[in-house]
Amino acid sequence: MPTYEELLEIIKMQQATIEELTEKLAKAEARIAELEEQLHKDSHNSSKPPSSDGYKKPAPKSLRKQSGKKAGGQKGHKGHHMALEHPDRVERIYPKHCANCPHRDNCAHLKVHDSCYVVDVTVKKETVKYQMMECDCNGFQETAERPAGIKGTVTYGTDLKSLICILNTQGMVAMQNLCNIIKGLTGIKPSVGTVANMLHSAAGVANPVVDTFPQLLHQKPVVHCDETGADVNGKLHYVHVMCTADLTYYALSKKRGKEAMEQIGFLPKYKGIVEHDFWQSYFIATEAEHAMCCAHILRELTGIFENHPEQVWAREMYDQLLAMHQAADFYNQHPEITSRQHYMECLKGHYDEILERGVRQNPIPEKEKGKRGKPKKGTIRALIDRLIEHKGDVCRFADNPLVPFTNNQAERDLRMIKMKNKVIGTFRSEQGAKDFLILKSFTSTAVKNGLTAFEALRSLLYGRFSLVTE
Repeated sequence: MPTYEELLEIIKMQQATIEELTEKLAKAEARIAELEEQLHKDSHNSSKPPSSDGYKKPAPKSLRKQSGKKAGGQKGHKGHHMALEHPDRVERIYPKHCANCPHRDNCAHLKVHDSCYVVDVTVKKETVKYQMMECDCNGFQETAERPAGIKGTVTYGTDLKSLICILNTQGMVAMQNLCNIIKGLTGIKPSVGTVANMLHSAAGVANPVVDTFPQLLHQKPVVHCDETGADVNGKLHYVHVMCTADLTYYALSKKRGKEAMEQIGFLPKYKGIVEHDFWQSYFIATEAEHAMCCAHILRELTGIFENHPEQVWAREMYDQLLAMHQAADFYNQHPEITSRQHYMECLKGHYDEILERGVRQNPIPEKEKGKRGKPKKGTIRALIDRLIEHKGDVCRFADNPLVPFTNNQAERDLRMIKMKNKVIGTFRSEQGAKDFLILKSFTSTAVKNGLTAFEALRSLLYGRFSLVTE
């Protein structure tokens, strides 16, 4: 029979085992909870992009509240319709019994009782032969030169080049499909290599214009920034965008963070307001003020109160930001009202109170003995601390009418880059990616300034383009 000392030792060993298993169980439960939370995250309650949602996409949730009005055009709304144009030709439709009458064109009994218009397009190949003439008159000899840009005996025209560039950069048509479309429309089938050369040539013409965009952006009081991944010849690159409502500038880099920002060179010199998400590298703009995209914050808050219903402060902060957004919209529409600053300060006071409750509910764990480093805060407390530290950046929209509530401008301008990855896939070369982004910067800016992408690019290639931004 075991002695008292032996039983005491057994109890100590069992107690140590219980403590060890209890610790492992707590870690396992915490890990399970973390994984379950990740499983429940998608684009509506986290910073994950919509492309990561897969087939089970969440129902989209708009930040706008229902107005109570019926769907469709409202009373007093001025409708739009196709305008009547001067016809290029007129075709008469005769009654059946007049179909074979030899006198119908001069018949006094016929009159127009109804008219309708059909607007259509005609796509056809046109081959123009230029003959450079030489004149020898009274001993003075002169020879005409070829039109600008024509070097070979047979070459493709500017309109065709413009159409191909627009189909690739605006229509997101893959090279081989583009060749087939052009053949179906015109009977001309350029090779993939020829299309690539056209894009490179057009990008070379557009590049001097696009190179002026960073300088123009420096003059803007608010600039939106974002970035997204792009596959270039099987390697991950990043497309960075800097934009406003009337300018778009894309840049390609192998890096995403601070090194890329320094390489592009725009942010370190900018002195206005940069709107972006919480990506730390954007704070390289030390001479600028910053504004945070509140749409990202709302999604993070949604993830917290959906996965942790006990975190009541998250729902309160969600509603508080929307209330501030609604108030900012009201004051932006009524700048003559002078109570903006006082009312916004009251709302910011509520902002602080909500975060104080969040801090009390989510204290930072005490450091465990024997373990190095600071204890992990967790995603919830980390968000609370960010909202406290960057309060001025989060609430900048409330104080400055020029600052939007979200960074949607940059996200909209990046959306077509993601569409390019989905529809066409990878860029075959880094030069091809740069050519695409130059043309995309040019056409996007042209459209923002009320031009059509095709006409703007066509005018550029003909040497008749000029851009005037607001």
